[in-house]
Amino acid sequence: MTPRQHQAPASSFLAAYEAGELGGAFAVPAGDLEGALTVPRDQDRASLVAALRRRHEAWGAGTGAEASLRKLAHPASRVVVTGQQIGWLLGPTFSLSKAVTAVLLARRLDREERPVVPVFWMATQDHDVDEMDHAWVLGRNERLLRLGVGVPRGPAVGRARLDPADVVRTRAALRELDGDGPHADDVDALLVRACDDACGWSDGFARLLLALLGDSGLLVVDPLDRELARRWRGALERELDEPGASAAAIMAAGGRLATLGWQPLLGRSDDATNLFVERPDGGARTLLRHRGSALYLGGERVERATLRAYLDADPTSITPAAGLRPVLQDLLLPSAAFVVGPGELRYLAQLRSVYDAHGVGMPLLWPRATVTVLQPPVRRILERHGLDWRSVQADPQHALCELQLHRHGYADSAAAALAAVEREFGALLAATEGIDPSLTGPVKRGRYHLERTVVNLREKTGRALVRQDDGARKQFARLQAHLRPNGGLQERVLSPFSHFLTLGVQPVRDAFLGIEPEGDQALVF
Repeated sequence: MTPRQHQAPASSFLAAYEAGELGGAFAVPAGDLEGALTVPRDQDRASLVAALRRRHEAWGAGTGAEASLRKLAHPASRVVVTGQQIGWLLGPTFSLSKAVTAVLLARRLDREERPVVPVFWMATQDHDVDEMDHAWVLGRNERLLRLGVGVPRGPAVGRARLDPADVVRTRAALRELDGDGPHADDVDALLVRACDDACGWSDGFARLLLALLGDSGLLVVDPLDRELARRWRGALERELDEPGASAAAIMAAGGRLATLGWQPLLGRSDDATNLFVERPDGGARTLLRHRGSALYLGGERVERATLRAYLDADPTSITPAAGLRPVLQDLLLPSAAFVVGPGELRYLAQLRSVYDAHGVGMPLLWPRATVTVLQPPVRRILERHGLDWRSVQADPQHALCELQLHRHGYADSAAAALAAVEREFGALLAATEGIDPSLTGPVKRGRYHLERTVVNLREKTGRALVRQDDGARKQFARLQAHLRPNGGLQERVLSPFSHFLTLGVQPVRDAFLGIEPEGDQALVF
């Protein structure tokens, strides 16, 4: 396996971010790692480390985690933090890409006099179960299977416990997908190690991450840990005292983005706060609303004293919405950089004022590395036809049509026809302009229609050639299964267990740790 890297075309918003064209939306300019390391951080590292050590010991983390905890205790330490929803079997592969990006960027910045450690923040407070209760796994024969588990709806997902029967069913399904492959035992051992009979949902996710990256120094944070949650109670009470302030700041920032030509991603209704509440007696995670200074929960007025009593009983009973969560993360941690995906970058562009209101320094935002795994069957098909994986991943059907057109010579014929149209109509246009300028319009329209005729004929010819070549269609179906499963990008659909099954846990882990912490890359096996 060798990593390949290229400079992918950036999305327009990412390009604007990197070019510094988004006004004052961000506190640290894109790519300014040295500036990010000088943002003041005054966390009580000793008590933070003590709380994290307790959880990591419970998760069975090894010496790598302990080494990072000792680094974090240094008074000048910083972290590179990332995070994601806690999907089953690690969720889509980009969760692993994010964690690895944090590991490698922290490794790049780490100094003895100013240690930098990687941290993964599990989104255990989220209650959007539909995005977390399943994993998509691709087997050896390009069979795509959805492996689902039962998770209660309503409360924060991190409060759920795994049903041992779901774990047993998943283990059996993975073995069936793998067939007689050589990696089934290692994959099964990884899952069993993470998800024992008494396993909580978040515990299983944390143990999987630590089994893969703990020896690389990754630490994991669960914001539903009561000892950690007590550390941001002051910020929650400020939100209760001024319930509409942060939402208004988010909307104002969205308006500023709109004046720059960017559609705001994060919206808030006039009565929304940035807080969710779970009553101590159970029930769904419910958005706290306000009318002026009065607070409402599920349409019923609730007193601040009642909400403070909830926090006294359980400091995790009030949790942040998306417009506050990153602020609490960076209030807890001495963050230098925050590894984010494209959607996160969009909504974080609206949060600088919320950071400022809570007296928290906004970290550098670091776009995560994107990784596509090219398994041996994919590599062989691409090499056989001289194809670039990026073009196939972008549009497999178009790539197949183009391949057939070039193989049969029709691409050259169509190009020659278009060149002839351009040449002959150019001469005709020059002649008619000298005779009667009013004829220019009809000539240009005629050229346009003839060019469209050639282009349409080329497309129809490509589709006809595809229909006639059953072998090429089958090969491209295999490419599509790997590169565009369910019509989506590989890393946004497939669980990394797809790669563990066919390539092995350790080889895949080592390959990911060989990438660069930025850019769009392929891992070629």
